[in-house]
Amino acid sequence: MQVTTSKLLTLILSATLFSFQAIARPTVGLVLSGGGARGAAHVGVLKVLEELRIPVDVVAGTSMGSIVGGLYASGMSVAEIEQTINSLNWDYLLEDDPGRANLSLNRKIQEDLFSTEISPGYNNGSVQLRPGLITGQKVVLVLQRLTTQVAHISDFDDLPIPFRAVAADIVTGETVVLKSGNLGRAMRASMSVPTIFAPVEVDGRILVDGGIADNLPVDVARQMGADVLIVVDVGSPLRNKDQITNALTVTDQLTRLLTGRNVIASLSSISADDILIKPILGSITAIQFDRAAEAVPLGEAAAREASAELLNLSLSVEDFASYQANLNRVPSGDRTVRSISLDNRSNVADEVLQKRIDVKTGETLSLDQLEENIGRMHSIGIFEKVGYDLVQHRDGVDIDLFATPKSWGPNYLHFGMSVDGYFDGDNSANLILGYTRTDLNKWAGDWTTLLQLGDEPRFLSYFHQPLGVDLKYFVQPSIDLKKTNWGVFNDGDKIAEYRLVENELEFLIGKDFGTRAALALGLSRINGEIELFTGDPTLPEEQFDDGGIIVRFRYDTIDDIDFPSTGNEIRASYYQAHESLGADEDYIQWRLRLNGFRSFGKHTVGLSMKVGGIEDGTASLSRRLFLGGFFNISGLKPNERFGQYLGVVGAVYYRRYDRIKFLSAFLGGTVEYGGVWDDTDDISSENSLFAGSLFLGLDSPLGPILVGWAYTDEGDDLYFIKLGRFF
Repeated sequence: MQVTTSKLLTLILSATLFSFQAIARPTVGLVLSGGGARGAAHVGVLKVLEELRIPVDVVAGTSMGSIVGGLYASGMSVAEIEQTINSLNWDYLLEDDPGRANLSLNRKIQEDLFSTEISPGYNNGSVQLRPGLITGQKVVLVLQRLTTQVAHISDFDDLPIPFRAVAADIVTGETVVLKSGNLGRAMRASMSVPTIFAPVEVDGRILVDGGIADNLPVDVARQMGADVLIVVDVGSPLRNKDQITNALTVTDQLTRLLTGRNVIASLSSISADDILIKPILGSITAIQFDRAAEAVPLGEAAAREASAELLNLSLSVEDFASYQANLNRVPSGDRTVRSISLDNRSNVADEVLQKRIDVKTGETLSLDQLEENIGRMHSIGIFEKVGYDLVQHRDGVDIDLFATPKSWGPNYLHFGMSVDGYFDGDNSANLILGYTRTDLNKWAGDWTTLLQLGDEPRFLSYFHQPLGVDLKYFVQPSIDLKKTNWGVFNDGDKIAEYRLVENELEFLIGKDFGTRAALALGLSRINGEIELFTGDPTLPEEQFDDGGIIVRFRYDTIDDIDFPSTGNEIRASYYQAHESLGADEDYIQWRLRLNGFRSFGKHTVGLSMKVGGIEDGTASLSRRLFLGGFFNISGLKPNERFGQYLGVVGAVYYRRYDRIKFLSAFLGGTVEYGGVWDDTDDISSENSLFAGSLFLGLDSPLGPILVGWAYTDEGDDLYFIKLGRFF
């Protein structure tokens, strides 16, 4: 084939012209500021840039700007980024724990003992707080999933669009520009708002949100070679005096002050050729991630207002298509798993963690399966971070897993309160203190001690030791010393109050069925006495002994012990008292409790049933069945009636109100029907009660609080306030 001189000249001229145009076109840098949930406005700006065919050659972002910018630079389309932001469950992502339903039964019982969620560390004689309210365990997993197609790229210049994430060194205060490493982890480091998110260690430096050093990284984009900048500022304005009301708003204002000063410096360096876009985001705050979707159209509107300036950078349809076609192409690579390694820094044996990993070499990597395995490891409860890195090779991918214990552990303090108050002055209050030592040995043993001070003192200490690498079986010895008050009532008036003193030793051996259920068999030995506390001696003071065989089963998927929204619970127990094991007489006690909760939006409905009986003898007072208290015939006071048989069915409804962030209120009521009887012949509708209550609840930092009114169809009527566990 011959090429004529004219055709050759035409080809050379066309190539030269294309090269000249490529050289003549300025390098466009996109600068995306931090701003928390307000940063979703960046997506709206990107939509307009693509609509106007504006090329983006380099991206620099801080905090939320680094997330949107990093996803865009990784090759995600704007539509995919918007869909991701709209679909993310931020409430779930901003919680570190696997969720109560996914905790082991031991962890559920342990947490249920204390009414507050605050559990600081206590190590080397000093109290250690969490490095942030949120460690970001779930956030980093999501970011890694979203960028998995570029997980094998360590140099951010090799991404489809060169990218930089900006963080700050909390030790020196210096700006740290992240240009290599794991993209998901770099974005997570850039968004580590001090006191809210835990810092991230990268290359030996402790990194926090880049906003405190360079929230609008104009200089970073210029250093990447940008000639013209499109700068998007979504930072929050300073709060006024009336808006600074608590520790959180003070911290937020300090962050805004630090951010605002460096933003002013960045804005002063913008040239006349640069384009500044500042969306008007109204009342959307940095922490209102549930409103992130609202920010997208506001960013789009702001970009359209700047369209006259943006059009100066617009390319023709052909040139924009050529620009997109020439973006760095990233090969996905072979996703066959070549190897799996584990970096375990706890006392728990590697074999225990490996037992929770069912990803296998030679198979195609499944992120769903990998994340499920990581969740299993995290549910052990001793780790601050469990994660992974992927190392891509020509013939497959290596998975590097790591498990880092909580930096404020392994010793923890717990706190709680228990208050039963009635407007007639009949009140009971207790302060609860606790201590847990975790990560005791290779099989994840832990030791928990509770000390209750107040009207009903208690000392409880138990050692929970799983057995074997799968941690399915366990042994649990315990000691429980407690004093419980219960009243003797006549027509609703307390005429006497007794104190039941119990000293119990218990030894259980059991099996866990996943995280939902456990079956235990053991021995119990109790000695105690009944003391007159106040009032007329209507019952004799006496000592008693009890001892026998215990069988317990518990199934628990309740998502929240205080105000559940979903889940079911089954508690069943069988106790056989034997004189040969120390009991005053032989008898059998059995109990069954069923609870179920379902939610419909902010509305929750729960159903409950409690039944029990004592057969073939008379139980000691420590094993009697007591009636009274909230959701146990609410119109009666706690332990107001007792007997050999008990049966109660009930329903509860409440509506959730979230007008105050981090503080939920509930308005609801209960209806209950049942009673307690000394003999099966006494069980009848004539000897049963109908009861109900109306209440206002608050999920407070001190624990759940209820204020309400309760009644029975026998004329009992009372107003109450409760603090502590009540469902």
